[in-house]
This record gives sequence, structure tokens and C-alpha cells, in this order.
Amino acid sequence: MNASHDPRHSVMTRVNVYVDETGDRGFGGKSSPFFAMTALMVPAEDDWNVRFTAGGLRALIHQSRPDTTTPLHWVDHFKRKHADRRNYAARQLAVMPSAKVAHVIAPKDALSLYKGLENGVRFYNYTTRLLLERVAYAADQWEGGPRLAVVRLGSVRGMDHSDTLGYLDWVRRGRTQNWNVPWKNIKWPPAWTGTDWDGVQLADLHAGLLHVALSGDPDDHDCAENLLLCKHQLYRSRRGSLLGYGVKVMGETPGFVTNRCWWKKWNIA
Repeated sequence: MNASHDPRHSVMTRVNVYVDETGDRGFGGKSSPFFAMTALMVPAEDDWNVRFTAGGLRALIHQSRPDTTTPLHWVDHFKRKHADRRNYAARQLAVMPSAKVAHVIAPKDALSLYKGLENGVRFYNYTTRLLLERVAYAADQWEGGPRLAVVRLGSVRGMDHSDTLGYLDWVRRGRTQNWNVPWKNIKWPPAWTGTDWDGVQLADLHAGLLHVALSGDPDDHDCAENLLLCKHQLYRSRRGSLLGYGVKVMGETPGFVTNRCWWKKWNIA
């Protein structure tokens, strides 16, 4: 049965999911040391919070033109010199009451020996798969009953997203080990959109907070100060586990994240 016409979907309450990324997919000397994808999940009935939060932050950033529709971009509007903006954004994201967040983090050093992932397309496709697996689990385990995740991902320049969709559909149809991922909880197909979507802009900010924390020295508590403000929103298993659920680290060991001084605080609900 085609998942997009599955009659079960008509009776499932929806959760809107917005995805963006940080870092690059290259492995050269000038590439970022990690790549990460972030999903912001918001119940459909609370999606007004997405518009409210994004609109308020745009008003803050564009104070001379508070009615602007210019999208928020972490790299453009939340530079290091704007520490106040970063903190304000984190505090506004943190008070979205029913939002959940999931991150997939790919440390480049840990992946250098993985055959095929040096290809940027395969790297992106596989990372997207891991993130959507967590979205599917979160939707299936949502408080109050399973939800149907409607996924919108930020478009990536130069990427053929039809290739990504083909790979994801191949996985979803069970052509490879899928660890009983409840793909039925994702409305198919997911869609790639521009940054005009408020939710994609907020996912970009969550990814930006993560980027700052992971770019800091492992012994620096301050670099994760704003990230920790949103830790209560991280998706966790029914038993409360974070690692492998709301935070998935690619590679054989998660030390790139768990060896940081702020990990224990991030790990505690």
C-alpha cells in the first residue's frame, strides 16, 4: 500500500517536523570537523508557536523594519559578536512548550574509514536517514498516542533531493536492515522547502546552538550555555535515554560529544 494513501493517516494527529543542517559534507582540509542535522518537532495544534517565535525573532533582528519577512539565518544574524541575540534566541526556543528536538552528529574523523561516506551525496542521504529514523520513533512514541510526522527539510544547494528520496524510499520499503523503524509514522514523501518556512528557520537556530557548542573546546562549559537551555526538549526513549535517540553520534564511539565537559548536563533531563 502506498504510504501517502494509507487510510490510517487520516485518523492520526499530526506533528510538524522541520529539519536543517550545520557544517559541511566535505572531508578536505578546509572542511568543518563535523556535520549535523537537526529536527524540530512541533504538534500540529501548537504550530502557531513556530510562527509566533520566528516572527518575534525577526522583529528583534530587523528592528528598523520589524515587519520584515527576511528569513532568519544563524550564520548571518547570530554571529559571535551578537552574543545577546544568541542567548535571546535560545531562551525563546526553550519556551516552546511542546516542541521536541533531535540531532544527528557526524564527526568527520570518526567517519574517515567508512567506505562510501566520503561521497557528499551518500553522506547526506545516510545522515538524513538516521535523522528521519529518530523522527519516526518520536512520532510513534509521542505522549498521548502515536502521531503522523509531516516532514519539511531545508533545501540544500546543489543537491538532487530526488536521489535522497529514492534512497529513503528504498530503505523504507525494507530493502535493507531498518531495525523495525516505524516508517508508517512519517507522511510520505517528505518535502524539501526553502528557508521561507518559519519552522526551517527555527531548526536552523537549534542547529546553530549545537554548532557553537561542538566548535568550542571540550573543556569549555560556556560554549554550550545556550544549547543547554533547550535540553528539556530533546527526544528521549521511553526509559529516558538520550544517546541514540535525541542525540545520535555517527561512528563507532560517541566520544566526540560525550567526552565534552557539558555532556553530563545535556544528558540529564
